Amino acid sequence: MMKEYEYYLFDWDGNLAKTLDVWLDACRYVAEKRGVKVTDEQIGSSFGAFVRHMKEWGIDDPEKALNETDAIAKQRLPNVDLYPDALEVLIELSKRGKHLALITTSPHENVQHLLEKHGLKQYFEAIVAADDTYNHKPHPEPLEKALGLLGGTKEHAVMIGDSDKDLGAAHNFEIDSILFYPDEHRKFYDLEKLKKLEPTFIIEDFKTILEPFSE
Repeated sequence: MMKEYEYYLFDWDGNLAKTLDVWLDACRYVAEKRGVKVTDEQIGSSFGAFVRHMKEWGIDDPEKALNETDAIAKQRLPNVDLYPDALEVLIELSKRGKHLALITTSPHENVQHLLEKHGLKQYFEAIVAADDTYNHKPHPEPLEKALGLLGGTKEHAVMIGDSDKDLGAAHNFEIDSILFYPDEHRKFYDLEKLKKLEPTFIIEDFKTILEPFSE
């Protein structure tokens, strides 16, 4: 049974926003342009650490490749949708006085338009983006910063995300985690590998987060 928390830390890409296909297509195009073939899972594993993974794939100019990937993605990001019920869950948690933070490895400029487009900004008391911390998930620094801004405590906090970076950050910060794993994520992530990071809960839809309030 899902647990009730006071502080909810949400990932952005592939969690609240349907951006994974955008990044997948952009990254594949840039890699194949350089004669490098990569699988969906390889690209999914590279999210948040593109440069390192591009080097491992044999791309000789990873920084330039990252800039190209980013430029392609930015053309499509303003048009992506939210996952079903994501907004409803944010609204309901806010109504119940819960404290919400957004934590993303994307820079502010990549998420700002969508936050405004979907009316999300008002629900987050804290937004920690890539340009706000030196270290990124799975390092605990972004979570520590977000929880500090919320004035929260670890025992009452949970990280909600879709990737090993989110689960790893929660593990390293020693807080609970919720893995968001809808069926469409199978092409990006191996569920058995994610389970090894011991998420506290695994959900297929966001409404599950509201279970404690429906009793």
